[in-house]
Amino acid sequence: MTAAITTFHPPLAQPGYRLFDGPLRDVADAHADQIGVVGMPSDWTHSSRLGTRFGPEALRRATTLLQSIRPQGPSIDPDTSRRTVPATDWLVDCGDAEITAQDVDATTEAIAAMTEGLTVAGAIPLALGGDHYNSYPACLGYSRGLAKRAPDARFGYIQIDGHLDFSDRLGAWGSHNHATNARRISELPNVDVSNMVWIGIAGWVDGGDLDLIEKQGGRVFSSSDVHEMGAAEVMHQALAHAMQGCDELYLTIDIDAMDAGYLPGTGSIVHSGVTPRQYYDLLDGLAEAPLGGLDIVEVSPPLDPSERTEFLAAEMLFRILRRFRTRSVTEQ
Repeated sequence: MTAAITTFHPPLAQPGYRLFDGPLRDVADAHADQIGVVGMPSDWTHSSRLGTRFGPEALRRATTLLQSIRPQGPSIDPDTSRRTVPATDWLVDCGDAEITAQDVDATTEAIAAMTEGLTVAGAIPLALGGDHYNSYPACLGYSRGLAKRAPDARFGYIQIDGHLDFSDRLGAWGSHNHATNARRISELPNVDVSNMVWIGIAGWVDGGDLDLIEKQGGRVFSSSDVHEMGAAEVMHQALAHAMQGCDELYLTIDIDAMDAGYLPGTGSIVHSGVTPRQYYDLLDGLAEAPLGGLDIVEVSPPLDPSERTEFLAAEMLFRILRRFRTRSVTEQ
């Protein structure tokens, strides 16, 4: 007997919290110079530790709470001595994509339709996962939108992750799951493996996948490279490699590149990963990168009752979006 296909409606289709407390808007209302947020509350394509479907709402809540305790007026960044004020109208939260249980294609198209619409409008899609497979539909929509907005443009790709996710198939889960997302992205028409970079890889990886990446010109930095070379140098080299001949950058942030001793609430834990400070330094290295789209994935609140995982991940978003969230006082 064939199991019935049902539609999974997220607990809050219109989220109770919005990322950074931004206004809730339709995709069609986003415009250039804005970040457009898309929730991807799905872990149907994960093979082990579930719970990342609760990640988008947890990230919205954590960014809202962190923002509420930060200075609301002029402030000073102690790392840079930069004086800033909060920016306005920089982000809209477009809610969650419709997730259809047991129908990966329908879910993929629902997510891709939202990120495509944002990209065509000139906004930067920010997709909140969900397991890492969801990075593929988020990037698929970005790729389609970029092809419509700038037909000749190409994008580079950086994946911060404890895993390559470059398998062609994974057992019973087939070709579309959290271990295949990077392979599927490599097949998009406006990206090339030679412009794809992985940072933070830890432990054993499939030798065939690694050989294929390197044969096609991709670059892989292990977590040990980050420890030994320093986060700033790794990201400097990674960005230079990814952007050769490219116009924009797509960034996927898998939080499991961080050592599980710091961050246990994720779908696939990693030991000997990067530290929180190293992760933040990696993201700081993208301060001026030409971001075209990005996602953050693998936040699993049920696996970390302490809530520190979601707040560490929220700080990652504060880091990568700092230049959008604030502006220099001298610019007023």
